[in-house]
Amino acid sequence: MYRRSKIGWLAAALIICAITARADDLDLDAEPALDAVAWSGDLLVRQDWLDNGNGSAGDLARLITRLRYGPTWQIDDAWSLAGALRVDAAGVGNANVVRDHDNQRPRDLALDALHLDYASPGGHRFEAGKDALPLNLSRMVWDSDLRPAGLSYGYRSKLGDDTALDLTAGTFLGQHLSGDQSRLSAFQAGVRFDEHGTLQPELILSYLHFTDLDALARAGLGRGNPLDLLLLPCSTPPCTAVQAVSYQDRYELADLQFALHVVGETPFRLLLDAEKNLGAVAGADRAGRMELALGDSTAAGGSEFGIALERMQRSAVLGAFNEDDWWFHAGSHGTMLWYAYGWSERVRLRAGLFREQPDVSPNHWNRLLLDLQWRL
Repeated sequence: MYRRSKIGWLAAALIICAITARADDLDLDAEPALDAVAWSGDLLVRQDWLDNGNGSAGDLARLITRLRYGPTWQIDDAWSLAGALRVDAAGVGNANVVRDHDNQRPRDLALDALHLDYASPGGHRFEAGKDALPLNLSRMVWDSDLRPAGLSYGYRSKLGDDTALDLTAGTFLGQHLSGDQSRLSAFQAGVRFDEHGTLQPELILSYLHFTDLDALARAGLGRGNPLDLLLLPCSTPPCTAVQAVSYQDRYELADLQFALHVVGETPFRLLLDAEKNLGAVAGADRAGRMELALGDSTAAGGSEFGIALERMQRSAVLGAFNEDDWWFHAGSHGTMLWYAYGWSERVRLRAGLFREQPDVSPNHWNRLLLDLQWRL
């Protein structure tokens, strides 16, 4: 009870600090003045409803709030140091975090980011620390709210007047829930054509190699991936053997994305994502996603309509790390419809409707997410 009260007071204090930091300018459209140290963050307020198709048993209704806030120190033209805390508050506790397929605890106080960055005029980038994964991946493969810790290097160059090449490589600690010990090595190459034109095609090829995953499996984060049950040897017989869980497959993901960006008064975006797990031992190793979005909700008064369709076989993606807005993470298919409205350049409202079906059930799960997102 004391910990819940403490987190609640800390969440309130951080929200007050975030608001008063902008108290001299209540225009939500305004950008903060440039300074050697700049404070920034984001606030998410979400109402979540789930209907699992089995009547009231297992249905879900909860209100979740997440605040991320912290400073960025611009040391000089090339170097910067940034950090942020994350406070999560919810009407439900953390007891069902595994059952509810969450990638973060509903109630928590945690370090969200702490990283040192270097960016040169020649297009070289280097980052060390804990931050968002510096790769452009779809929600089928990675949850952008996760914050692994590691080292990464990136390079951006021109292949002509209007074609850009982006290269990124890094090695990371997963730092997921439940004592995660996972490691990730990743490489990505992307080419965007005619980036100043109206029609901008883009190709992105990625490779992700996960290791040391057994702790996630033992913590119940298999999420549709095939698992092995193992009996561990006794250290001092006679004794009762301990049952452990490990993944049947290795996870070496090869991912190819094609995106088409249409720039204009009414923007349009098409994304096609094809993925294969090169480490699967018994097939069921492919996944695909198609996404269409019309409009732009990041601008004040802007509207956005979108649809996404996913199909993931059991061994195709690592269910512990992909987007938790979707209820199922592997061995499933589903559709998402959304509408988003830009209340201002900082405040965005979104309604997302999901309809999903796991391969092992005839039932469909329906989920509705109502989000208020405020960039502080």
